[in-house]
Amino acid sequence: MSGEKIDDETRLLAAIAYGEASTVDDSDEMGGIAFAVANRCRAWGGKTVSQLKAADPNYAYAWNGRNERFNKLMRATDSAIRKDDGMLLALEWATLALSNKGRDPSNAALWWDGLDFKTQFHSRPKVKDGFKFGDPKHNIFDVRETKREVIVRWRVKNKRTGQVIDGAERGRYDAVWVSTAAHGGTIFWKHPPEYISATGGKEYK
Repeated sequence: MSGEKIDDETRLLAAIAYGEASTVDDSDEMGGIAFAVANRCRAWGGKTVSQLKAADPNYAYAWNGRNERFNKLMRATDSAIRKDDGMLLALEWATLALSNKGRDPSNAALWWDGLDFKTQFHSRPKVKDGFKFGDPKHNIFDVRETKREVIVRWRVKNKRTGQVIDGAERGRYDAVWVSTAAHGGTIFWKHPPEYISATGGKEYK
């Protein structure tokens, strides 16, 4: 990899990992972000990172044009990236994540949150949706879960009246999001299987 040209998709993913991670350049934090993006791309019909950005422009804050670290890596020469420890680490993780090789520090996550999950807690969509921690160790910001039981029922037509009414229980869940890991200043997330089963939702949405 040392002398190869960095392709556009790998550079974009490396820039996301570098820009979204905290400035301490924690390896597992960067790797988790890179894998979370690549995991979502694979789950969403095998999209490229560029296609994911077009399909969900609000997915990552780093690519909104105002993130200095993201911009730094996107503008750097291949040589400059490989000479900078932090950017090189992001590049190495992006390469692994796109090829789906090695350990996934995100533990199969498709989303993540940084410090704003604590500082803007009450306005975070995951807080409003309902979230829980897959392991208490993931609660790096010392915040409370917002679990609540939801019962989903099949909608069926009453043969006598023709009205659509609630039928048998389809499933139940207590959170829309569950944490999978936490590294550096980042918590990683996915949808719990019981939520997907009860709602018929998609893993990647």
